[in-house]
Amino acid sequence: MRLLLPILTLVLLATACGSGSGDTGPNPSSSHAAVSPSNAADATEPAQQTAPPARVTPTPAPGPPPEDAPLYIALGDSLSYGAGASNRFTTAFVPLVHQSLAPGTGLLNLGHSGDTSEELMRHGHLDVAVSEITRRNGDADPGNDVELVTLEIGGNDLLDLFFDYVVPGICPTLEESLQRQECLDIFQVTLDNFGPNLEEIINRLLAADPGLNLVLMTLYNPFSGNFPVFQPFGELSLEGMPDTPFLEGVNDIIRAQAQARGVTLSDVYPLFVGKAREYIAGDIIHPNDVGYRVMADAVIAAAAQ
Repeated sequence: MRLLLPILTLVLLATACGSGSGDTGPNPSSSHAAVSPSNAADATEPAQQTAPPARVTPTPAPGPPPEDAPLYIALGDSLSYGAGASNRFTTAFVPLVHQSLAPGTGLLNLGHSGDTSEELMRHGHLDVAVSEITRRNGDADPGNDVELVTLEIGGNDLLDLFFDYVVPGICPTLEESLQRQECLDIFQVTLDNFGPNLEEIINRLLAADPGLNLVLMTLYNPFSGNFPVFQPFGELSLEGMPDTPFLEGVNDIIRAQAQARGVTLSDVYPLFVGKAREYIAGDIIHPNDVGYRVMADAVIAAAAQ
């Protein structure tokens, strides 16, 4: 474990510092053959050259959504943003869900990498969503309503603990964490803060339109099936664990909020159990294209119910 932590930290730092976005194609390599002084003078015929590889045209970012068409709003963190996808504008879960909607439906993706549940509100992304819902769904034109809102949040509430306490070795294993009061206290504070934050987010969205088609998503465990040291942390924090002080986790809060407010739940968690090697990108946190397809299909199925 002591050796694994520095290695994991280096991998994460390398991933964070690299582009990794997949928004643009690869830089074309030079196709010109080197010519030495000796063979340059002797050349009597033009050297045959291979054609340079075709440039991959980046997928442009979507423009502002049309004012006279239905709208899909995505609220969340780096998952809504599309981190880990080969192209966040086409292969992440938000554009995949968008593709499933009626032709002409606009998209307003307010996903912001790094946001916690508190920052989703403080950074103004929720304000933008609420303003758009209020304006569109409250006017006289039913053709421009916000038809769908997806909400996924809470992953960074937990990842902050992972990077601040687990990676530095303050709470290195689940067994040691459950014996250290500092570790117990900080996780309890995280749960205590997340619940009210999520409730306020949902309340503000439904206050803008009580009949809003809101799909609330649970979180997956990115370590399930790949990192046996870290997998139990994900299980405890997301689903709770018997014989510990935490019988319920963040996903239990999400499910309870969905049921209490009558909004649609897309339960992503069970779909990723044991699937980290198949569904998680090289940064070991975000989904790859396969994982995002699984998430999108879960949202599409939930929204259709």
